[in-house]
Amino acid sequence: MTAPNRAAPQPDLFANWQRLSDWAAAHYAEILTAVGIGIVISVALIGLRGLVRRMLGGTQATGWRQVAERVVSRTYLFFIVMVAAKLVSEQTLLPGRVSGTIDFLFIVAAAFQIAIWARALIIGAIEQRTGEDESGRLGTAMGLIQGLVTVAAFLIAFVVILDNVGVNVTGLIAGLGIGGIAIGLAAQGIFRDLFAALSIIFDRPFRRGDTISFGGPNGVTGTVEHIGVKTTRLRALDGELVAVGNDKLLQDRVHNYAQQHRRRVVMTIPLLPHSRPDALAGLPAEIEKIVSAEPRARFDRAHLVRLTAASVDMEVVFFTETPDARDHFQARHDIILALLRRLEELGVAFAAPPAAPAAPAA
Repeated sequence: MTAPNRAAPQPDLFANWQRLSDWAAAHYAEILTAVGIGIVISVALIGLRGLVRRMLGGTQATGWRQVAERVVSRTYLFFIVMVAAKLVSEQTLLPGRVSGTIDFLFIVAAAFQIAIWARALIIGAIEQRTGEDESGRLGTAMGLIQGLVTVAAFLIAFVVILDNVGVNVTGLIAGLGIGGIAIGLAAQGIFRDLFAALSIIFDRPFRRGDTISFGGPNGVTGTVEHIGVKTTRLRALDGELVAVGNDKLLQDRVHNYAQQHRRRVVMTIPLLPHSRPDALAGLPAEIEKIVSAEPRARFDRAHLVRLTAASVDMEVVFFTETPDARDHFQARHDIILALLRRLEELGVAFAAPPAAPAAPAA
């Protein structure tokens, strides 16, 4: 007795091909017309891409125009051809297999093209935000950011393609979520520093070359030399190189002296209590003249604020209008010298510091 043939029935590929050939032979004029229209649409879209790039400034564009030009230039020929094919197929009665193939290829082209546009836009926005020079100095961090953006964009595109072709992606998304949680827990310290680096890039509390301090009175003051993925390196005032984690750095209060466009100076001048009252009364006006003569300084006030048996104290307040620390110290230096000369001319003397108490006898 012969065993029954349990092999699954195979599709008759020859019959399907024959039917497709018969349909093409019967509608060759319509097919040629559709192909011609598709070519015209493709050429028009390519011309539109070139026109938009020229309107944005081409390769010489700067700023956000450069970002937009880069996004437009990433429009690839495969996507343009599939857009044309999709437009033509919507107006043409095609066999189911042909129409389904065009729809599938259009979904693939659109998903990956949108991912390419999103990648170019996000990376361009980051570079625009950080500045061209600064993004170059953040080489390691920018390389990692580009990698993360690329993986995320194309992974989303791949999931969208699978969902549109009928694959149940719920389990895949859940698996990716669980895997992401596991990786995040295993490398949470690295990711904290990475997101802190991203915060530095976008918020820009400081840049390379800025002088900053953090950690309170006993903290660190230095010049930023490198902003990396995990750490920021500073050259301290005494010359040593200090590396601090980005997350720890942003948890502290950071003072950026490079952004300090003016500095307030408060000086207390102790004068002899038996100085002539007329000389003391005219001293604020003399101090104002001295400060106003310094182009980098702006006078605020000068008043007698304290009277003791040992001295009469005058408080002087002025601002130095310069972000450069050397200019600030030089302006204050010049003002103090001029003030000493004027006090000598007016015959106003400084009060002697109070004597230290004598040590008790043994």
